[in-house]
Amino acid sequence: MGLNRMTSDLLELRMDLAMRSGWNIGFFVAGMLLWIAILVTNLTAPIETGRIVWIALTFGVLPVAVLVSKLVKADPFCNDNPLGQLVGYTHMSVVSLSLPILIITAIYDPHIQLLAMAILYSIDFYVMSWAFGSSVFGIHAAARTVLVTVIWVAFPESRVVLIPIVVAAFYLGMIVLLPIMRRRWVRETTARRADSAR
Repeated sequence: MGLNRMTSDLLELRMDLAMRSGWNIGFFVAGMLLWIAILVTNLTAPIETGRIVWIALTFGVLPVAVLVSKLVKADPFCNDNPLGQLVGYTHMSVVSLSLPILIITAIYDPHIQLLAMAILYSIDFYVMSWAFGSSVFGIHAAARTVLVTVIWVAFPESRVVLIPIVVAAFYLGMIVLLPIMRRRWVRETTARRADSAR
């Protein structure tokens, strides 16, 4: 009985998050814009300048995500939902724990810095998969990690252009998929709950 109640409570929290947060759509738009800006930087400035700009651009993600969320009428935080709090803390943890690594790699090897950003900035997606109840976030993180690593190793001359293009494309894919998958998840979860209540 206790397990059923916990499962029911978790579903309620996930449903609330799906309805209010839009599955963090604002952060995915902000992530795509970040990587487009990194691409433009890499096409117009030397890597010695770019490595500092990349870090500076990162601090624009949160305000852009909040703005986009407001435009699409989504709550970017859902602070009164424990799962929303978990996702928020995870976002903050990724940024704060990544920063020392990115500063060190910016000093010693900006090429590694770019790879680290492409991977580290998707670590929280695994938590989002659990919080939102959809594997799409974890699949994104795993596929993105593999692809940018292959590009980094196989195309050293083009990596500063290819990696931002690939990561931005992954974000674009999520922006297109998330509304569709979220609506389907809500519909299927509502049907399951109705069936179990009979």
